[in-house]
Amino acid sequence: MNRNIFKDQLAASLSSSRRGQSMLEMAILMPILLLLIAGMVEVGAYANDYLTLLDAVREGARFGSDLDPYLTIQEPFDTRTGTLDPFPDVRPPTVITPGMTARQLYDLCDQGKTVNFYYEIACLTFQNIPIGQLEVTADANDDIVITVIGYAKTGEIVRRWPLVQIGGESPPLPYPNPNDRSYHFKGINDGDANPGCTADHRENCRCWSLYGVRGSLFDNAQIENVLKDIRTKSGFEDAEAGGLVIVEVFHAHPHFTGMFTIGDFIPDPIQMRTYSIFPLSAATPK
Repeated sequence: MNRNIFKDQLAASLSSSRRGQSMLEMAILMPILLLLIAGMVEVGAYANDYLTLLDAVREGARFGSDLDPYLTIQEPFDTRTGTLDPFPDVRPPTVITPGMTARQLYDLCDQGKTVNFYYEIACLTFQNIPIGQLEVTADANDDIVITVIGYAKTGEIVRRWPLVQIGGESPPLPYPNPNDRSYHFKGINDGDANPGCTADHRENCRCWSLYGVRGSLFDNAQIENVLKDIRTKSGFEDAEAGGLVIVEVFHAHPHFTGMFTIGDFIPDPIQMRTYSIFPLSAATPK
């Protein structure tokens, strides 16, 4: 009988010891497990944001490749009869008072029925991004940027749009409408090819910006190097002159969990940029 009591006590002691060991192991592993789960959630949120913006720029550039800036660049944003301002200020309340909210801009894109080359592309890109995702704040200078390039058979840039009318020149288009908002048009007027657009001075690069807070990160040399490199490939030696439409979206992606900020190495927010490039036959130098 004493032997049975001893066995029972030993079994109970071993069982209690195993439970204690399991709880200790769980206490050690739980923070690591939670960290891994939080990391997967964070990466998943970033990937979702990036793919959403990538789809948006592709839709915008694909749509723009069928348009002709020569014909529509002077058209108003809001074409509705009786509108007070055919070129309304679309900058958000964080930039100007009263400003235009994301919902108001979305509705204007939907109801204004613009045929303006830049506004059409920007609106389609914007409407493919969840409302409120693009923000202009102290930490987030989100924007949609559009660039048009016309290049020669050699791959050299002949024209970088948008061009801006200087002096008493007579439009032929593609000069913007003089009533359009000046903050949309970035860069300098230094000739058709915009030679001042260099890697060291990208602020000189001509482009169109929805909110006017960002410029293109594509300098002329970067684009020309790609075009000339293509001409070294077999079968592309005699590539013709052509045009390109480039759509870029800049977005400051905020951390989903806020657990992984490490100074400049992993900042919060993380600066994100997506872009898409499509051929634009209408921009081919005449």
